[in-house]
Amino acid sequence: MANKKYNLEELKAYQDEWSDIPEEAVPEHLRKKFSLRKKAVDMYIDGSTTQEIFSRTGLSRVLVIRAIQRMLTIDANGNMLGYNGLIPNVKVNINNEIPPGDFNKLLSRYPELKDFIAGNHYGDKKYTTEKNMNAKTLHGKFLKKCFDLGIQEHEYPFNTANMGYVTLCKYLKDLDTMNVNKAAKRASKDDMQKICSTGIGERITRNTLYPFNTVQVDGHIIDLLYNVEIVNIDGTIDKIPATRAWLFAVIDVSTRCILGYSLSQEFNYNQHDVLDAVKNAIVPHERLHYTIEGLSYPDNGGFPTLAFPELKYPMIDNIMLDNAKSHLAKHPVSKLTEKLQISLNFGSVATPETRGIVERFFGSLETRGFHKLPMTTGSNTRDLKRRDPEKALKKYDITYDEIHEIIEALIAEYNNTPHSGIHNLTPLESMRKKIYEAGMFPTLADKELRKEVDQLGYMVDTRTVRGGKNGKRAYINYEGSEYRSNELSITNAYVGQKITILINPRDISTVEAYAEDGHYIGTLKARGEFGQKSHSIKTRKLANKLARERGRAKLEFDTPIAAVENHLNNEGKTSRRKATKAEIIRREQGSKLSEDTENVIDFEDRIHEKKNTFEGIDTTDMSMEDMYDLLFVRK
Repeated sequence: MANKKYNLEELKAYQDEWSDIPEEAVPEHLRKKFSLRKKAVDMYIDGSTTQEIFSRTGLSRVLVIRAIQRMLTIDANGNMLGYNGLIPNVKVNINNEIPPGDFNKLLSRYPELKDFIAGNHYGDKKYTTEKNMNAKTLHGKFLKKCFDLGIQEHEYPFNTANMGYVTLCKYLKDLDTMNVNKAAKRASKDDMQKICSTGIGERITRNTLYPFNTVQVDGHIIDLLYNVEIVNIDGTIDKIPATRAWLFAVIDVSTRCILGYSLSQEFNYNQHDVLDAVKNAIVPHERLHYTIEGLSYPDNGGFPTLAFPELKYPMIDNIMLDNAKSHLAKHPVSKLTEKLQISLNFGSVATPETRGIVERFFGSLETRGFHKLPMTTGSNTRDLKRRDPEKALKKYDITYDEIHEIIEALIAEYNNTPHSGIHNLTPLESMRKKIYEAGMFPTLADKELRKEVDQLGYMVDTRTVRGGKNGKRAYINYEGSEYRSNELSITNAYVGQKITILINPRDISTVEAYAEDGHYIGTLKARGEFGQKSHSIKTRKLANKLARERGRAKLEFDTPIAAVENHLNNEGKTSRRKATKAEIIRREQGSKLSEDTENVIDFEDRIHEKKNTFEGIDTTDMSMEDMYDLLFVRK
């Protein structure tokens, strides 16, 4: 072709970069036209003459030049259209000119309107302080801006029925299409977080192949109500709905197998629930005794350490967590990283997609399990499965122990259900193949490391030994109570020294003590009822708080745990949280009202038993109610 308009060498260089489009990818009714355009352009770049191109494609020189212009057009992402520009019916803005139209002509004539519209729409402080301005408000400001620019009433947009409102809305929609990040930021913080954490190219990370190499850990509030018991002043028992329980699961990324889990009745889970879940994923799993008829374990036990007895304390290499405060707390981080040598990956903030495997498990657990029960709360308040769960709970009276059994059975079933993410193998089958056929056997903990795992939730603190004056034997203070033992208190040798104590946060009725030089002193026991009943740190703090609020005198017969339990029973009639907390305290002591009738408070017997312990108080004519207030409430 003589007198080429374009430099053929440049076009050949561009041609090498253009993505080829198979004819099959173009709609059938447009395929012939696209094929002729493409053939004509290729012949032009190869140096064919106008006559040769026309004879083989039927396209004149003007149409060929027009086709090349379309191919050289730059799209909104800054890329050359290439062969995409030859597809018929695709609108192409040649030379990036504004397509014809009154609104676009207006923007072309007054370029500052573009920045004005975008600035108000996306909340630029230069133009507005209003967030997420709606189209109607923006249209009003747009008309005022047009008036300020000197646009007359007989001109666009004032000369139309809707004054350009419909076209403006379409323009805003196109604006969001071309500005994905700004549109996501305008929509919500969640959308912005997701768009920033979503890749746009080739994935760099790969899922691990080895079992126990990487696990995902997260908490999930269970969509199911259950009953707790509260005891009345007359000794009768009422049942009321509790706050929903939390499930904390540990799932193996390689095999999709649930390694272990923990449950919590607390309104919010804490760092100890996190550590309990990790511990339960490592220590050998113990079977529950099912009380619900029809529930049973599969033949392989349903859990890795039951299916493969050789896996004694398999160690985990990496844990993926979110940025919850319970995960970021210093105690669990130091325990997992320093004691067990586990790497922690907290991922992006507010981005559960990075832990999609465990999130999917929670979804499966709900849809295949809890959402099928009549007392389910559904996934939200408008879920059709939510059909008066409180009424169903009254009828079926499900308890926390029964929820535990249901979860145990559901997880055992999940571990034996084919999974599409692992080639339709079950999680336990995938683990068996990788460990025993591919030789990917995990590292097993030795004797010393097993001890660390068993005490994973334990805390270490230091205390100064007090006493040695006025005949008071040696003791330490911890969480508002004195701790003693024969080894510590038989002499004053430890008075004034700092000793190390090992604390089980689930039961602080006793602590283990070690001297400054590291030798073991013994088990120290808390004074009074604090040393007689198992209780957690949270219960101790709650009891101390109640004692301060009520100004309870520190007498020998003082029963702070019983007092806080009675207080929670009374308040529990109108508060689910307090009723649930009352049951938690009973569970810490290993008792349940409905199963242990001796735990139902016989106030009269207890009052007669304690009656002679009052000194200086005339109880002769005291009523039973007054005696109860004096003995248990002490207002």
